[in-house]
Amino acid sequence: MALDRFQLLYDWGADGVKNQIAEEYLGLNPNLTTEQIDLLYQTQGVDKESLARYSKLTEEQFMRLFNDEDLNKKNLSHNRNLTPEQIDLLYDADVLKHNLARFPKLTEEQFIRFFNISLKDIKNNLARNRNLTPEQIDLLYQIKDLNKEYLAAYPKLTEEQFMRFFNDEDFVKGFLAMNPHLTPEQIDLLYDAGANNKKYLARNARLTDEQFMRLFNDGGLHNSYLAQNPNLTPEQIDLLYYTKGADKKNLALKPRLTDEQFLRAFNDGSVLIKYHLAQNPSINPPANQPFASGIFNWRW
Repeated sequence: MALDRFQLLYDWGADGVKNQIAEEYLGLNPNLTTEQIDLLYQTQGVDKESLARYSKLTEEQFMRLFNDEDLNKKNLSHNRNLTPEQIDLLYDADVLKHNLARFPKLTEEQFIRFFNISLKDIKNNLARNRNLTPEQIDLLYQIKDLNKEYLAAYPKLTEEQFMRFFNDEDFVKGFLAMNPHLTPEQIDLLYDAGANNKKYLARNARLTDEQFMRLFNDGGLHNSYLAQNPNLTPEQIDLLYYTKGADKKNLALKPRLTDEQFLRAFNDGSVLIKYHLAQNPSINPPANQPFASGIFNWRW
């Protein structure tokens, strides 16, 4: 997010409007620069909880928020960008350990420390951590009363781990279909395994052209599910845009858009489409980066 565009929003309108923008939206953007974080922190009315949860903080900024008596430290425990040292500091400060187990990337020592806590909820939150290694997934899988649905839906599984879930007759395969790391072969297996899996595959999976068309032409699947997929190609977006029943709001919100597709959605005339378009991760993409840091892209 270029500083001039940030400043445009920050300075927009009367003070009341500016403070509302700063408080409700700018602090939610995970792509803020160090200077922008500092500026917002000093702004009266800014939502410091959002800065703590979403921003990529320098060590100095982290410590400033950590020592801020008006800020509940649990907000820092939501931050996915914490360093190992910051995780340890929050752990020793008795900050909500459920969040620390779930969100940041843990060292092996930190993982084991959480794993050895007897509380079931801690282990369930570990199972939702997207950064687990294959060995950690296996260790969690062996826990009898763990919610294994989390392990199936969130971390990247080996082929053996995927098949273990897939061949478990007592396991609901729809949770596997939610996993964003599926291979084309795994997608095919899940597609053939039952109709309930198809909507999750349509929403989340990285589909081949053939798999996309199979879902597109599936009479039992509403195309609004495909419109939510963030991995659509420009050709697939065009096909859905002109298909009756596909949700244009989702097409404006999720997939990466070409300039032509962005302008088509912008000129559609719907306020709701513009609202969703403003949150699309393809706005103002920086050079050599797969995702954007556009003005409103706080969800990404």
